[in-house]
Amino acid sequence: MSITNEPLGPVHTSVKTVRKVKELSDQIPKYLIEDPDATEATQTQYNDLQEVGDDFDPDTLIYKHAQAAFGGPNPPEAILVVRAVSENTYVSPTSLTVDQASISGVAGQTGKVTTTVLPVTATEKNVTATSGDTDVATVSPNGDGSFTIVYKSAGHATITFRAGVNDDITTTTKVTVIANTVPVTGVSLDKTSLSGTAGGNDKLTAKVTPDNATDTKVSFASKDSSIATVDDTGKVAYVKAGETQITATTEDGSFTANCDVTVAASK
Repeated sequence: MSITNEPLGPVHTSVKTVRKVKELSDQIPKYLIEDPDATEATQTQYNDLQEVGDDFDPDTLIYKHAQAAFGGPNPPEAILVVRAVSENTYVSPTSLTVDQASISGVAGQTGKVTTTVLPVTATEKNVTATSGDTDVATVSPNGDGSFTIVYKSAGHATITFRAGVNDDITTTTKVTVIANTVPVTGVSLDKTSLSGTAGGNDKLTAKVTPDNATDTKVSFASKDSSIATVDDTGKVAYVKAGETQITATTEDGSFTANCDVTVAASK
């Protein structure tokens, strides 16, 4: 097992921190070793020689370097050891796929996509993901190659997945988010009957259910506007003596509620 103060073999897209006990300054020794048994690059922090001895035999170069460092006149607060994957065993990723090129959902819900790094023997299979519009959708890794997409608000976004050295291998998923609508289930009026004198007026108020319905628009209409009229706000004007009916109709679902109107002649 060789040791050097320069990087060995291929460039790693990620290095896994194995042990980190305390924050370190920039001026600490770092040793890189090519490990034929390693399947991923790892970095371990050793705070004293005893910790080094737990992982390395006294006759190894790492132990001897650590012994010299910790036993010197100005011992470091720690040393770092990076185990690099052997160049002979490193298999570079060549392609990245995602199981869904497009996905859609309702705001407030989540979806899931799974990526695959090829070849299957690739040493480095780390995949990152970013959303082109986090107001519409966000993405987070699940640790098994799959990603959870959170649908935030209506619109479109592109999720970009990256792998390989310098994140140069990419693929995308198009996301469409539909607004989370609450349908109307009914409507009622605050009065079921009205009476008045020609020339007078009154007011009707419509209540849409449920209270959190997305579309609460209501239109009003009089069965006989020569007797009584009604505007878009529910204001009723008594025109002449007679009887008619005013109907409120919801825009969503066309639910209706009626109010009987009786108008007396003015004196």
